[in-house]
Parts: sequence; structure tokens; C-alpha cells
Amino acid sequence: MEENQESFKYADLMFKCLREQATPAEQQELQAWLDADVRHQELFAAFKDPDTLREAIAFQDQLDVTADWEAVLARATPVAKRSPITWRSVASWAAAAALLGGMVIVYKWQTPTTNDPHIIADNSHTFKNDVLPGSNNATLQLGNGKTVTLGDKPSGTIREADGTAIDQQTGELVYNKTDNGNAATLFNTLSTARAGQYQLTLEDGTKVWLNAASSLKFPVHFTGKERRVELTGEGYFEVAANTTRPFKVMVQGMEVLVLGTHFNIGAYGNAVKTTLVSGAVKIQLPDKRSWQLSPGQQANVQQNQVNIAFADTEKAIAWKEGIFFFKDDDFKGIMEQVARWYDVEIEYNGPLPVKRISGNISRQAHLSQVLEMLNFVSGANFTINGKKVMVTMLK
Repeated sequence: MEENQESFKYADLMFKCLREQATPAEQQELQAWLDADVRHQELFAAFKDPDTLREAIAFQDQLDVTADWEAVLARATPVAKRSPITWRSVASWAAAAALLGGMVIVYKWQTPTTNDPHIIADNSHTFKNDVLPGSNNATLQLGNGKTVTLGDKPSGTIREADGTAIDQQTGELVYNKTDNGNAATLFNTLSTARAGQYQLTLEDGTKVWLNAASSLKFPVHFTGKERRVELTGEGYFEVAANTTRPFKVMVQGMEVLVLGTHFNIGAYGNAVKTTLVSGAVKIQLPDKRSWQLSPGQQANVQQNQVNIAFADTEKAIAWKEGIFFFKDDDFKGIMEQVARWYDVEIEYNGPLPVKRISGNISRQAHLSQVLEMLNFVSGANFTINGKKVMVTMLK
């Protein structure tokens, strides 16, 4: 009971500070509590949402905390069956148990029993746990086979065997152009795992964004009459123009030829989708058949069959902008995206939703928030257990 009263105490302090009713001593006490744990800071940030705050304060004024406390504890305990949560019940619960805007100090009772930093307590729903989104992380394999682990924070310059300086910036590698025309060609490979993404600037100025579970093999310095790289997974390219040295992307035996343009290639599974944003590209199959795309067109290649049509370029590159963008998408395809970005395993219990789904949500959202959105638009129900997500359709 003492812990529960402490939860309400700090919820009440937050409301007082936001209402500018806290004494200097109370402000100091709240600041000490915020400094003690980053989760406290996240909770307080959620309290600052103006619309939610106004509603929560209104309901707080009507609460009988003593009479309602046991009910609050019951609602803060995970249950097997989920039930809808209205803004009214969220606000009431927030005022009594420090839950507001999708945050609750429920981790005191249900801290996940795992060392995986991506698995956290579910602070807003009734899942067994929640999962954090992917982030800037990758590995770089150098020409000598040595690998370097890359994160979001820069950690100095990497040196290749030929002396090339590779600068580490926030979520990005930048290769410096040097005069090594007589040196042997070195190849590097940048790879992202599931729940990872990274950016790369090649020595010619071409920029590449790699999505999760992807890799790009490329020369440290381009020599000869062309610039050739090899892609697996998905990448977005902004190619530096050079009319005398065309840029080529090899993907699943197919070639994408470009002089200078912006385009996206998605090559998960058996299909290769090349979407042209600007400029011009030509795709060529191993049998030498080729097609040239115009801006806004997408070439879908599968089992040597090619379909070219105009596509939504905003949707094709939404991942690069940090957004899940669904537009008349099938449910299973959406869940494959979710699985890659959150590094989770999807299991299906019964038939899948047949409804085509449209909507968008930030890729920085927690897994629970994405699943809530998908539940709303598809009717599917989800459970999270560690990194396993079970999907069930109610009959």
C-alpha cells in the first residue's frame, strides 16, 4: 500500500507543477524524482500533452482516491483478456495511479524478466510486455574481413587498409574521397540486422539509406568505367550525377542502371520493387531484357515477370522518413514489416484479416502502439510474450 500511495503522491505533484500550484519544496522534490529515473521523465513528458492534461485534471477533481484505490490496483494488474479503454477511464486511472497519455508507473509490479533492452514493461495496455522500435545500428565489414559495430553515437574515424578515412556521424558513415587510383580495390559491406537501419555516403557523394535486415556491398573507391554496388533487402539511393561513370545496383541477379537520380529498391523475399522518385533508371534482367522507368513508376519483378505501373512514391520511401505507411495493404505484408523493425516473431492463430488496410504511424512508436492501431483498423487481436506476437481473429 505504501508503494501505491507513493505513486499517487508523485502523480499529484506533477499535476500541481503543471498547474503552477506547487511550492518550491514540492518542485524540488519532484525534480529529484525525475532525475532518479528516465522513465519518470518520460511519464512527466506525457503529462504535458495539453488536451489530455485538461481532461485528466477535470476528472482528477472528481475522484475519491481512498474509495477508488483498490479498483485502480485491479486495473493496473495485467489480465488475459483485453478490454477497450476510453479516454474517461484513462484519465481517471491517470490521476490516481500516475497513468497519462499512454504512460503508467506500473513497472513497479511488472518489470520484464529479461536482459533484452528492447523488451520493456507494457505501460499502457494489457500485454505481457512491450517492445521498443528499431534504431540506428549496423555492422561494417572492412576489406580485411574485420567487422566494426556501429550505433547511433559517433565513435571516431575508421581507417581502411589503404588509409581511407571513414567518418562516423550520427547514424551514418561518410567515406572520404582520396587519390588512391593505383591501389588495389577494397570492398566494404554495411549490414543492418532486424530492428536496425543506417545511412551511408559513398566516396562519390552518393547517399544510401539501408532499411532493417539489409546490406550493401561497395568499393571503398570507385574505379573503372562504372560505379557498381550490391544490395540485399531494402535501400533508398540518392545517386551523385556522373554522365561518364554510370551507377549500377545489383540485386537478386537484376541490374538497376542510373546516371543520377533518387529511387528506392525493396528486395525482401522473391520480389524486387524499384520505385523511381526522380530522374531515370533502367532495370535489366539476367536475360538482358530491359525497361526504363519514368518518375513515379514502380517495376515489380518476380520470377522474371515484370510489371510496371505508377505507384505512390510517398508510400515507397516512408520508411526512410521514419513512418509506417499503409495504403490498401494486405495484413500479412504489414506484419512482415512490423516483424523486421521490432525484431519479433509473428504467429497466427486462425485466419488472417481479409480487409485491406490503410493508415500510418511513426516507426518510433512502441510495438504496443502499432498493434493498437492495427487492432482498430483490422479487428485482429494481439498478445505479446517476449518477442513473440500472437495474432488472433475473434469469430
